[in-house]
Amino acid sequence: MKVPSLDLLPGAGSPRLRRLFLGGAILAGAALASASLFATGPAPEPEVRIEKAWPVAVMAAEPRTQSPSFTAYGRVESTRIAHLATDLVADVRAVHVREGDWVAKGDLLLELDDAEIRLLLAERSADLAQQQATLRSIESQRAMLERTLAQARSMDRIAAAKLARHEELLSRRLISQSLQDEVVAEANRAAIDLESHQRRLADLPNQIAAQRAAVDRARALVQRAELDLARTGIRAPFAGPVLAVNVAPGDRSNLSRTLLELADASGFEVRVQIPAGYEPRFQHHLDRAASGQSADEISASLADGRSLTLVRLARLVRAGQSGLDAFFRLDDVAALPPIGRVLDLRIRLPEEPGVVALPIASLYENDRVYAVEDNRLQAISVERVGELHTADGEYRVLVRAPELVAGRPVITTQLPKAVSGLLVEPS
Repeated sequence: MKVPSLDLLPGAGSPRLRRLFLGGAILAGAALASASLFATGPAPEPEVRIEKAWPVAVMAAEPRTQSPSFTAYGRVESTRIAHLATDLVADVRAVHVREGDWVAKGDLLLELDDAEIRLLLAERSADLAQQQATLRSIESQRAMLERTLAQARSMDRIAAAKLARHEELLSRRLISQSLQDEVVAEANRAAIDLESHQRRLADLPNQIAAQRAAVDRARALVQRAELDLARTGIRAPFAGPVLAVNVAPGDRSNLSRTLLELADASGFEVRVQIPAGYEPRFQHHLDRAASGQSADEISASLADGRSLTLVRLARLVRAGQSGLDAFFRLDDVAALPPIGRVLDLRIRLPEEPGVVALPIASLYENDRVYAVEDNRLQAISVERVGELHTADGEYRVLVRAPELVAGRPVITTQLPKAVSGLLVEPS
């Protein structure tokens, strides 16, 4: 391209116009050169994107019948704890046990001073003897009145017959009026004596009944005193450990004071919180056992191998919990742990068919695993049945799904972005 000479342009003699024209020519030349480069340069080839294959570990699914199990923590409790007290007010004479001692049923634990009780027993016994003597006296009086009743009646008849004879003699003026009056008075006395005799005899059964009641009352007071005397020795109501001793010799008992605390060895239980998903199996086990049917076995064991037996389920979900509590009885009562001790339990459930044992890393969001098909992931929804510890001590999760057929590869690796269709490289 030919650039015209500056001398031919109008006003070319002006320096300002010369500078403007020169700058424009330079810019035009640069633009022309750039366009020529883009037009004649090589065309770029598009970059090919390569999909990343994630390395994963896999294992073949092996459905089989297995017993699920899970680990739980339980606290030792006792269903029966006796707070031994007394309604006697007496000094403590001796304490024969200490906290932590193991006692048998009937063992003497504590003795109270019995001097006051013995004095009261002597007083009650004397009163009983007096009431019994009074009863014997009334019964003797009744026997005498019964024996003399015939004589009193005979005397009344004789007096009445004598009066009749004297009345006849008086009518014939064979006796004086004064003699007749004496006979009348004698007959009246005999009638009154008979009436009094019969009245006393009729009232004696009431007196005897009242006196027998008095004897029974006195005897009850004696028995109460004897009972109080026996209660001065506090004995164990059952076998078990002594949890607390709250008195010492010289202390004085009162109605509101607990002397000792004792736990029943046969009432020891282990309270275990059961995950909500397992509650129906536990209830089914208990229902079958209660009806006498062969129950699906649910067993529990401690770390040292001691076994426990399921006895019942709670009916209340306690605050802060999501599942019910189950109560297990320790079969070996010879080595009971202390109350309040937390124990590590392994609980084994009845056998479940068609379950697959997988490492915990295979489980996603507690309800999904991934199989591998043509090196790509395929999500499978599963039912979590339980847990399992292998013979080597490895932890496994038991899951079940129709798609988990024998030999199907399942990943055992946790991928942060696992989705169906993701390319993987099994190893």
